[in-house]
Parts: sequence; C-alpha cells; structure tokens
Amino acid sequence: MVFSLTPSLGTGWMPRAAAAPCQPRRALCIVARRMAAYSVGIDVGGTFTDCFVTDGVHGWRGKAPTTPRAPLGGLLAALEDAAAAIGVPLARALGDAVHLGLGTTVVTNCLAELAGAPTGLLVTEGFGDLWPMARGHRLGVGGMSRPLPTLVPRRRIAEVRERVDREGVVLVPLDESGVVSALERLVGEEGVESLAVCLLWSFRNPAHERRVAAIVRERYPDLPVSCSADLVPVIREYERMTATVLSAYTTRSCAAFLDELEARLAAAGLRVPAAVMQSSGGTLSPAAARARPILLAQSGPVAGVAAAEALAAALGVSEVVTGDMGGTSFDVAVIHAGAAERRLRAEVASLATALSTVAVGSIGAGGGSVAWRDARGLLRVGPRSVGADPGPACYGRGGSEPALTDALVALGLIDPQNFLGGRMVLDGEGAVAALARLGRAVGLEAAATARGMYRLALEEMRLAVHGLLVERGLDPRRFAFLCYGGCGPLFGAPLARALALGRVIVPALAAVFSAVGAATADVRREAACTVFRPLPADGAELAACFATLEAELGAALAAEGLAGERVSFSRQVDLRFRRQTWEVTVPFVDAGRLGDAFRARYAELYGTGALASAAPIDLVNCRVIVTARLPRPALAPAPLGPTDASPARRGVRTVWLPGGEDGRPVALYDGERLAPGMAFTGPALVERRDTTILVPAGDGAHVDAWGSLVIEVSRG
Repeated sequence: MVFSLTPSLGTGWMPRAAAAPCQPRRALCIVARRMAAYSVGIDVGGTFTDCFVTDGVHGWRGKAPTTPRAPLGGLLAALEDAAAAIGVPLARALGDAVHLGLGTTVVTNCLAELAGAPTGLLVTEGFGDLWPMARGHRLGVGGMSRPLPTLVPRRRIAEVRERVDREGVVLVPLDESGVVSALERLVGEEGVESLAVCLLWSFRNPAHERRVAAIVRERYPDLPVSCSADLVPVIREYERMTATVLSAYTTRSCAAFLDELEARLAAAGLRVPAAVMQSSGGTLSPAAARARPILLAQSGPVAGVAAAEALAAALGVSEVVTGDMGGTSFDVAVIHAGAAERRLRAEVASLATALSTVAVGSIGAGGGSVAWRDARGLLRVGPRSVGADPGPACYGRGGSEPALTDALVALGLIDPQNFLGGRMVLDGEGAVAALARLGRAVGLEAAATARGMYRLALEEMRLAVHGLLVERGLDPRRFAFLCYGGCGPLFGAPLARALALGRVIVPALAAVFSAVGAATADVRREAACTVFRPLPADGAELAACFATLEAELGAALAAEGLAGERVSFSRQVDLRFRRQTWEVTVPFVDAGRLGDAFRARYAELYGTGALASAAPIDLVNCRVIVTARLPRPALAPAPLGPTDASPARRGVRTVWLPGGEDGRPVALYDGERLAPGMAFTGPALVERRDTTILVPAGDGAHVDAWGSLVIEVSRG
C-alpha cells in the first residue's frame, strides 16, 4: 500500500490518502521519498526485522527474517529490500538518509541468555553481601524457591574501605591501595572483563566512585567500568547496584553490536549517526548507549508505544491499551490520560532497578511460541519460541516443534499461499503433522490441539492486560485496544471481547509499527538527583537543583549538535507520604502546590480511601527530561469515501473462529484495497501483505481517515 504523507514537525505520521496499491516487490521495507531525504526506522525482533523509512510523502512497508546469530544480516537485508522497493542502490538510499533509528534486542537477549561479560563489583567495606541478599526478593508468589540470576557470584565482589554519609561528607577517605589490590584479584584471578562500582551515598558525593574509575582507567584501560553515580544517582543502594551491575554485564555485548552496526552501515553508505531506542522512550546516540547499555532493554517494544502515543493523540483517544504481538512475545502497555504509563523502579531480568522506563509488560506469546506437554500431560504454549531459525514447522526449514503459527495455519486463519503477500509459501501439511504429533502426546486430534493453542495464548494475553488494568482499578470499558505486530491482529478482537475493551484499532502499518516509532521518535535524555526534603519545599533550592540537571542535559545534547527551539525541558518530582517505601512522580509546576498535586495523583493511583490527608509528605527526587524534536511527517487524515467494501472483497474461506469447534465460511477482504470510509460486518478476515486481521461474527469494522481498521466489538 502506498501512503501520502504531509511533512512537518508534527507529533507523528499517518497516511493522507491511499493511492493505487503498489505492485508486489521483493522488498518488505516501507520507504518514502521526497528530495531524497529519508528517515529510517528499524526494529530487530525475535523472528522478523521490520523497517520503516519516510520523507513525508510516500511509503512502502516490509519485513525480513531476523538472523539471530548475526543480527546485522537481517537488518541489512531489510535495507537492501528497501532500496530495491524504491529502485535505488542501497548506498544511495542510506547516503540520503537524515535519520536512522533502531530498536534492538541486543541487551534483552544478552540478559535472557546470561551471555554477558564476567563482571566484578566494587562496594563499600561491609556491604559485600548486599548483592546476593537481593532484599530477599522473590519472583512472584510462585517463585519463592526460584533463584535470581547470578550475574555476579560472591567471589567477584570486592569491598573497599571508604565511607560517605547521607549529606555527602567524607567520613573515611578512599583506600586507593585497597582498590588496587581488589582490582588485581578481580582481574588477575577471577578474569573479570567488566566492572561495576556502587558505593554508599555516592549519589550525594560521587568523588570516591569517580576516583575508583580513574584508577581502573590508569591500570586497566581496556576494562569497562560503570559507576552508579553516573548511571542512576538516586537513593536506594540495592536498586542503584542492580542497574549498575546490569549495565556493566551487558557493556561488551552492546559495544560490540554498536561498533559493528556503525561500521557496516557506514560501509553501506550511511552518513549520519544511528540512534538507538531506549527503554524510557526516545533515542540515544551510540556513544551514550555504550556508556549506559542497560537503557536499551525493551528497546523495540518501547518504540511501538511511542508510535501508539502519536496515533492515539491524532485520533483524540486518551485511554488506550497497546498490544504488540510478533513472532516471539506479546508486549503490552497502557496509555492513560494521553501518556504512556511509566515505572520508577523497572524490573529488568527479574531484578529490581532504579531505572525509570516506559511500563511495558511482556509474556512469551508470539507466532513462534512453542506448544508442549507439561508434567501433568496438559497442553501448554510458550514462553519458549522457535524464532526465525528454524521457525515453526510450517516454515519448512527443519523445525519440527509445533508453534502458534502452525496452529493459525491449520485453523485457516493464515493462508499458507499468501504469507507475507506470497513471498513466503508455508507448508500447511507440515504444520498439521507437527500438531498431530503433539496431539497424540496430550490425547487430542490435530485440529483440537490447534484450537487449544489459540485459546491458551489468548488467555495468557488476557491475564497480561488484566494485570495492567483491572488489578489497578482501571475500567477496561474506557479503553481502546491498539493492536499491532504481525500476529497481533488475529487476536485483537477476541481479546478485546474477553476484557470488555471498547474497540480495536489496527494501524495501517501494524506489522511494522515499532519501526515507525523508531523512525519518528524524539531524542530524549533524563537526569535525576535525590534531595530528600519535607514539604513545604524551598523553592530556591529546587530551582537550583533543576537548573543543574538542565545544564547537564543541555550540554549533552549540544555536544550532539542538538540545541535551540527544538529542545524542551520538563520537570518532575518524586514524592511520598513520610515513612512510606515508594514514591509517586508528579509534574513540577510550583513548589507551593506540590502537596495538592501529589495527593491528587496518589488518589488516582490507589483510591481516595488510601489517602492520609494529614500525613506529612517528603520530596525525594527531582527529575528533568529533555526532548529534542526531530523533523517528521504530520498526521494528515484522508477524506472518507464510500462505505461499500465490496471492491475489496476477494472470496470466502472456511475458518475456525474463537468460541466455536468447527470451521465456517468467512469473507475475505484485500487489505491493500480497503480505502478510508469502507465498512463491513464480520465474520471476516482482512489480509494485508504482512498481517491478517480477524473480525469476528457480529463485529462491525470500518477504515478510518488514517487508514486504520477500527473494529467495534459486539457485546452479544
């Protein structure tokens, strides 16, 4: 599908008017061209690599199989496809690019596979057991006996003599000879290849941590070192420590990936620095990412949420649940009052950290999720995925384990002859054979196994969304479900019905939506400092704190050539009732109104009955977020045409539908021919080149002015 876009400094992108469907091409990358100035977005997923490129005028979309053993292979293949789609050599396409944003799984995979560098940890004398004790953390109610990941064994933790008090006053000077001895043991005897430094109260006075880092650079110039005072200079030593250890643990893997990325893209013709999506939203330069690699965790899913925020704003929808289901996982987030929900203490690799991130929840439910028989003889789906290699059995690449995609093929929901617009023909018989083998193990026929897999995946997804909405007291009826990813639209409407969500929105570019976010996301940096003062706060003291943080962030952006009117700052504070454990973040407007703002937000989160109106309030942290806006196409809706969708109808297929046991005839629509204004009623399947959308029986669907398919979920 070709889209017309209007360029501007707006807050997003969208099709302005649908032109004639583009001819099938080998490329799967969306590319738009105007005066040869491209913005490129790439999302490297577990199964497919998605790409989106725009200059604000025209667009093409696409995918390429991810190459897990060499991620840049799939990335460059997608770019090659893009160049072929617009009829120019890759070197010219990249040479004309003004921006390239990337969502990557390199850090997430490093942690999931425990493939990081041997990491050492330097702590204040007497606190060497803090890391293994881990606050007595457990992995949920059922995880009391499950150990946390052992990224740093006790023998790789060294204590150094020093002490700073809570006001930053040095009580015990740093024993530099002790630091040298500790380094000699960690590097010489333990083979440490990366180092984390987390000393008590270093966020108040970072001098000792920075001196340790200087000693490391003097004696071991090739040893990466991560200091907590530079990464997360806020109170709570354990959460600071985990963030610092995770960053150190992933430093070498991240640096190797970014080094190769920059070298190969430059060799291919890219002339501008690449930008990498970060977990707090927005992008980082490669240099900033190398210094703080843990900020890249959940990079790809956050890009999708950024695109969802922009689309929701254009649609005038302030309450949205986002669901991104690709080949490996189902990633869910909540946009509340127009903004994506955030976490102050994000959990990364099952460890509590001091990182502030977009709140994305993930479960192992995707097209590649493997079905298996558990110890009780029951059918299960996920969380393990077959990935792109060998992929589901229907891929015909040697995979024998049945995956969710095999079930979708067997149920008729995916046309094996039209997968990825016919570029990839699936082996339907191979899918059924794999399902039959598993079915014999669990006492089911192949068709019943496929139905069971769909229902199990749907229930896991329902529980994931339920935890973000109902368990927090949010009424799902107020929320729309923005569903994207290559696999997600086959589950969107049934999931919305199960949760009583109001309607389903499937974006025009659903299958590459995270890549859209990577191409259009702003540059973003965040800094924080702990002040720990009771309210009412001293306005002058807070102003000085904010000014220091803004100067620090402004200098960092200026060093990257970003300054002027496109740069904006926002101020926030973390507050809590005295003697409570955790804080609530509110925007900073005026020091005299912080108490009222905190109570209002607290009541919104926990209910008015939880308010302790007379209790004293403490201000814990000041935060500053700086955003540098990048040129991007503005949202430009198309005029709505006739409602008759018959020109896009292309036949009927027998399909199993959720809630039934047998197949039934279902209308098929060519998603590339559905124009704004067209409407129809389910049961139907809308087949786009890179995804299929299920419209259940009784649900109405129409194409809106932005090219999204909107499904009104019936309640019968």
